Amino acid sequence: MRWLLDNIWIVVVIAGVVAQLLKAARGQPAADETAPEPEGKTFDDPELADQTRRIREEIRRKIEERTRGGALPPPAETAAEPEPPIQIELPPVIREILIPQVAAPAASRAGQMRMAEEAERQNARAEQLREAEQMKAAAARRAEFEARMADAETAARTQARATVLEDLHDPAALRRAFILREVLGPPIALR
Repeated sequence: MRWLLDNIWIVVVIAGVVAQLLKAARGQPAADETAPEPEGKTFDDPELADQTRRIREEIRRKIEERTRGGALPPPAETAAEPEPPIQIELPPVIREILIPQVAAPAASRAGQMRMAEEAERQNARAEQLREAEQMKAAAARRAEFEARMADAETAARTQARATVLEDLHDPAALRRAFILREVLGPPIALR
């Protein structure tokens, strides 16, 4: 009993399936088959209204055919003169959706496929070229940065060497260097 309460949705789904099977076994139409069709609906476009009417008649004919179990002859067209179609200029996007495209021959499809593959390869190569150019530019920037740093280091070394050499010519600076070595250097016992 607890399992039923915990899994109530599963029970509801199973009950619905069983009910549909019982209806089918008795020969009653399902709820969606008996729904009334909107006959009174009007369309602004007479072409669309005519197309909808033809589709509804085709569906009714197929339903009758299935219920009787045999093929019915297609309905006879009315002898009334067909109305000339109304010419409406559609935007290109809607025209592409509504008007079916004529299938291209297999040879042109193969050509289109080859052209698409070639375009894809060219796009891939262009992307690789862009990446290579970006890498080359990054390498050039890095080399320039390293060259500037090397120049700065050599300039700093040269200046430090010149300062030390100047200090060695001055006796007071030389004395100070010896005292700093004694104070900051290793102890005498460890020398």
